[in-house]
Amino acid sequence: MKHILLLTFSLFYITFSFAQGGKPVVLVSGKAVNERNMQPVAVDVRVIYEDLTNGKQAGIARINPVNGNYKIVLPYGKKYSYRAVAEGFYSVTKFLDVTDLKKYKEIDEQNLFLAPLTVDQLVRVNNIFFKGRTAELLPESYFELNRFVEFLKANKKIKIELRAHTDSQGNSDAEMELSKKRVDLIAQYLKKHKIKPVRFIVKAEGSTQPIGFNNTEEGRAMNNRIEFKVISLDYKKDKK
Repeated sequence: MKHILLLTFSLFYITFSFAQGGKPVVLVSGKAVNERNMQPVAVDVRVIYEDLTNGKQAGIARINPVNGNYKIVLPYGKKYSYRAVAEGFYSVTKFLDVTDLKKYKEIDEQNLFLAPLTVDQLVRVNNIFFKGRTAELLPESYFELNRFVEFLKANKKIKIELRAHTDSQGNSDAEMELSKKRVDLIAQYLKKHKIKPVRFIVKAEGSTQPIGFNNTEEGRAMNNRIEFKVISLDYKKDKK
């Protein structure tokens, strides 16, 4: 309890100092929860945030173990990714651009999801960005791709189905072809970084499975996504 109170006071002091000193920051808060049941995870959880301009870690925060609450302070002028990390879970990363922040800002209800490693679990790989309507990756995508590679190397027995989705701005054939090029590109990246092809299969979904409205920019961004489905947690055993 004393540790939590000290952390809360320190966070308030840092936020107040930045705000009063004329250096804009954003205070991000929310919960770190199990993606399946939306409940706090009953293991040690950390929130890690990184500077996407250089790929370096910007800080680590602990969550409240009782309710899963977290708070992080991000200085202006950069792009960040942040995620909750816990053993036995895949971390779903979030992205925040405060490059043009002009004044102190608070962003709440930014839940961080931890996806348990179970068969048939579907997980979105956030922070993979393509240039317009192409299969060309933007530079900031490689930080997330490298984390994805690290995840697969740390979980050597997992087998996945890698999927690519698009919005519906083009006709269905064009969208299917675009998603195929994108998922093949990600597959090549995995192979290049020593992930055995036997551990994954690829699937192009095109615009067939939207999760957002295609008539809004936010909805289209949600629909243009890379995700994976857990096929097996022990593919070597399944092969026998």
